[in-house]
Amino acid sequence: MNKVKYYTYDILAAISALTRLPIWRLVNIPKENYRRVVYYWSVVGWITGPLTALVILGFGQFLPVPIAVALGFVFRILLTGGMHEDGLMDFFDGFGGGRTRERILEIMKDSHSGAYAIIGFVSYAILWIGLLGWMPLEAAFYTVMVGDPISKFVASNLPRLLKYARNEESAKMKVVYEDRPHRGLFILAAHFGLLPISQWSPAGWWMLLFSALTFGLLYLLMKRRLNGYTGDCLGATFLLCEVMSYLAVWIFIL
Repeated sequence: MNKVKYYTYDILAAISALTRLPIWRLVNIPKENYRRVVYYWSVVGWITGPLTALVILGFGQFLPVPIAVALGFVFRILLTGGMHEDGLMDFFDGFGGGRTRERILEIMKDSHSGAYAIIGFVSYAILWIGLLGWMPLEAAFYTVMVGDPISKFVASNLPRLLKYARNEESAKMKVVYEDRPHRGLFILAAHFGLLPISQWSPAGWWMLLFSALTFGLLYLLMKRRLNGYTGDCLGATFLLCEVMSYLAVWIFIL
């Protein structure tokens, strides 16, 4: 497979796996390409981020900003199929209720949502909507458009640092991500993840810093409690890094 086709199939696999856009209806993507989708997460962020930001901006023309932000929140959940939010809830349930590695993995695999999941998701939603909803409309637009790909780039580095905690058969997508992708993937991911900063500086740099600090704390937690990561951990890492990057805008910019 030549390089152009290689990257094209990888990107299409990432869009197919990480959004509800029906790419799989148009292109038959080999399973092998799905093993690298997480490393193209920031590329997908150039779809989910701007589209969500545009929904907020559009509704904000005739609705109060908090309501426009809430509608943007719902829109992104629909666009991604709620997979990241599902991972966040499982993450809170597993790490909140599990005391051993085995128990954490067992709880995260359970499809039922416990108290930790509900409390964690509601708290996250309040922060996401609250931090953005009381910003000026233009600031909320840029915060989402920049924060989405930045935080996805940051979160995509988790498989580079930790091993997958399950086997392929028990993985939700039945795929285990490559743990040592070639250097070119990092450069591509960094390009798409960090380029938005040039459109909104210095806010973007503060967002990157808060996102990276959050990532570091979550990495240490997963290393100590799980000695690895799961797909749920990836979704939770992205969402928590993103919402903390919004906090940076409030502290240093507004």
